[in-house]
Amino acid sequence: MTLLVADGLAKAFGGNQVVGDVSFGIGAGEIVALIGPNGAGKSTCFNILSGQVRPDRGRVVFAGTDITALSPSRRWRLGIGRGFQVAATFGSLTVRDNVRVALLSRDRLVWRFLRRASALLSDEADARLAEVGILPLASQPASTLAYGDLKRLELALALSNTPRLLLMDEPTAGMTPPDRRSTMALLRHLAQAHGSAVLLTDHDMDVVFQIADRVLVLDKGRLIADGVPTEVRSDPQVRAAYLGNDDQHPV
Repeated sequence: MTLLVADGLAKAFGGNQVVGDVSFGIGAGEIVALIGPNGAGKSTCFNILSGQVRPDRGRVVFAGTDITALSPSRRWRLGIGRGFQVAATFGSLTVRDNVRVALLSRDRLVWRFLRRASALLSDEADARLAEVGILPLASQPASTLAYGDLKRLELALALSNTPRLLLMDEPTAGMTPPDRRSTMALLRHLAQAHGSAVLLTDHDMDVVFQIADRVLVLDKGRLIADGVPTEVRSDPQVRAAYLGNDDQHPV
């Protein structure tokens, strides 16, 4: 089933066409990578899909519903989770309380003081932390986490709404190679276990070609390739625009 459809998306800033007539679909359970050189329009495309930016033209359809005009919070409640290039967490709260806040937001519960909610949602928060492999760190302030663990916490926050679609902008940014591999294996597991679709962007081509079912390539705001990794890797236009002509990117 096609879960997300981007249909003719276009966006310009100050007369500069950043995204132009971009169309693609993502199926349930599919992991799709969006790659391209710096300035290709990847982040703008992500921001359009998550609702941070409204397109000048085109539409976004999720599970058969046109969501182009919906806010990020309404998209989140429909089942679209978002991870950012720079991890967005509350550094002064514990790891567990970060997840509790997300769960309280999901359930539309407003608390004047977080301690009033301290007995609520603990089991579910811990289940999310266990799922991403950082439950032993639950009582630590988020500000003390190593960067790889901070990105895992952000993933736990994105999972708090049991999303049907995860938008992951540079999920392995700043990680060591082993952390990159384990994070991508985790995303693969989550996609398979929950049937969630994943759209990610990453500059580590080794990671991209190993994890993605399909690869989309943007260049100067235009989609120049959409296919399985083997096809994209050998595409002359993609090599000229981004990959170069070496053979260092495995499939």
